[in-house]
Amino acid sequence: MSGIDPAGDFGGLRIGGLQLALPMGALREVVPCGQIERLPARAEGLLGAIDLRGVLVPVVDLRPLIGLGADPIDWPCVVLVIHDGLILGLLCEGVTGVFRSEGHRLSRVAQDGLMAGSLRRADDGCLISVLSPAALLALPGLPRVEDPEPQRQRVHDGSISDEPLASGLPMLLLLCGRVPLALPAMAVHATLPSPQVRASVLGLSGTCVGVLEHAGEEVPVVDLPALCGLGRLERPEGAVQQAFLMRLEAGLVAFLIDRVLDVVRVDDDAVMPVPAFALPQRELFEGGLSIQALTDEVRTLLPSSVQQFLVLSPQGLQGHAGLQALAASARPVAALRGAEALLASDSAVAAGLLATGQRAMVTYQLGREVATPIGQIREILPFGCEIAVLEVGGAMLGLVAHRGRSIPVMCLSRLHGLPPPEVSPAVSVLVVEADAGEPLGFAVPMLRSIEPADWEPALPALGDSRDALAQAIHSRQLVQVGQGDSRRMLQVVDLQRIARALQQRTV
Repeated sequence: MSGIDPAGDFGGLRIGGLQLALPMGALREVVPCGQIERLPARAEGLLGAIDLRGVLVPVVDLRPLIGLGADPIDWPCVVLVIHDGLILGLLCEGVTGVFRSEGHRLSRVAQDGLMAGSLRRADDGCLISVLSPAALLALPGLPRVEDPEPQRQRVHDGSISDEPLASGLPMLLLLCGRVPLALPAMAVHATLPSPQVRASVLGLSGTCVGVLEHAGEEVPVVDLPALCGLGRLERPEGAVQQAFLMRLEAGLVAFLIDRVLDVVRVDDDAVMPVPAFALPQRELFEGGLSIQALTDEVRTLLPSSVQQFLVLSPQGLQGHAGLQALAASARPVAALRGAEALLASDSAVAAGLLATGQRAMVTYQLGREVATPIGQIREILPFGCEIAVLEVGGAMLGLVAHRGRSIPVMCLSRLHGLPPPEVSPAVSVLVVEADAGEPLGFAVPMLRSIEPADWEPALPALGDSRDALAQAIHSRQLVQVGQGDSRRMLQVVDLQRIARALQQRTV
């Protein structure tokens, strides 16, 4: 009935919270959901049409057809479906990658409808409903629009190679300043046409530039070329930039770019190898894509100096320790509303809480989540390999030159008897000053947020006989932060007290 080969590849998508799929042979590309134009037609679920390179393509919201509420989607995208020479756009919340059927078995449905059957994903074992392209394009009252670019549609042969770039899969072309990049489109969760990036404590170090809201979460935003070692994006005042989301194992991460150029399909031999020494972060790339593999239309969008796109590796991004650490920092927006105004800068936090008598606490990971009063922290610096020049297994990592001062950097994890963090964009250095005014930096694995302290109880000392440094490290001071379900009790790490104890021990 469906004509769908269960041994072929499928593209996953999410609609109304449901995990659905379409055969790769019916997928053209994923595009941002821009302005919806009205159409002189009536069909259930028909929203209107999007302008696809000069052609109005109808867009359908399947949720009313499958009994789901049509709540607003924060960052909608459109999956373009091709069948029998016709084209249709499906409104969705994001894509979930390319996969194969476990056991190559499609459990077909007997009745007519939008479903062709169900199958189990081979990668994560989830049971997925497969949509029928023929049924989608035959919806009553739907305008029948011919595929304007039939030459771009290739029959997917069902083969999966060991390479991440399977034959004929769509490739997202990106522009970051003068750096052209490409990424397999099905690795992208969603594209964001005009992301609203806000300042955050996460953006005070590394390649993270702040956070944005998506689907009720506060998601870290990464400067993509900076992550790849290709220089930072310029962010002119008032300029509109774009971003795309990827779902890592630990959560979502947004990558800031200048703009999405197009989605194209490439041949197996279109991606050229690039010598490892030519790229600063070679593990993040698959190779180069010559512009000769692109259409004339796409080439006209490029600066004359561009000769090739550098192709990013989804596996390299997925396995990047710093990105995983940032993804794990994403938290529900509702849990952060109380401190939202505090995240702009340290001075704003201090000023805002002064009126209420509350203290602001910087929270960060140290085996578990802990907190330090923000008033103790003079600056937050990024951590790099050049700091760890004294790596001999002790707590002292090295020195960093900053604003005319040489600042010693200690590993706070090692002081607490924990393994040191891997060098990544998530690692930061919290700089404090003890009584003598001498600065001391503490490297911490990952910053979380800035929150007001609701309650600061202390556990009884019970005759602690340890020396001053041990007592400072193993503080018995606690603090309650957060609101509602996010309320939690954290240990207070008194960095100034630890700094004083270290200086006294040295004297």
